[in-house]
Order: sequence, then structure tokens, then C-alpha cells
Amino acid sequence: MPEKSWLFALKEKDLTGNSIEFVRVKDTPIILLKKNGKIYSLYGKCSHMGCRLSKGTFIDEYVLKCGCHGWEYDIRTGKHLGNKDATLETYQNKVEGGEIFVLA
Repeated sequence: MPEKSWLFALKEKDLTGNSIEFVRVKDTPIILLKKNGKIYSLYGKCSHMGCRLSKGTFIDEYVLKCGCHGWEYDIRTGKHLGNKDATLETYQNKVEGGEIFVLA
């Protein structure tokens, strides 16, 4: 398995409190979200049919609903709310010099 490293994902100013930003890091689709001042990084496509989660909506403070078929995920853990086998990978992130980096 290749060693992970911190890679640039997005400028911090481009991530507002209400946005869901879709980026590619090492060809991996990732979404970045900000809730209550904390940044969350998750695999960017739904486990169900691969729809982009950046087109989803929040139905609760930390629950993201896929815009295609309504699958729901906890952004803090990546866990699907009804199917434990449909968990999304989460990524550590950090902000340096106004830029967001993810460990991928």
C-alpha cells in the first residue's frame, strides 16, 4: 500500500460554512465541508451508485443526504445511517497558509 502524504485540496476561502466542495486528490474524489468551524473530508461519491455527494443536502447538522437516491451519511464518521457496510472513507485534513490539505 503506498505511503500517504499531505496533498493540497482547496483554498480555505473557497470553503464556506454552507458549501460542499468536490475535489480530486491523487485521482480520488473527495468532498470537503465545514460545520461549526470544523472541516470534514470524505470520499466524494455515494456508496449506492457513485453519485457525487457534493450535490447532496444536509437534513440534520451532520447528516448529508445524497442528491440522487437519498442515502444518508454522518459526515463526522462517513457511516451510512442504515447500512453499516456502506461507510465512506474519511480523510484527515489540516489548514496551512490558507490552504486545506488532506492526508491521502
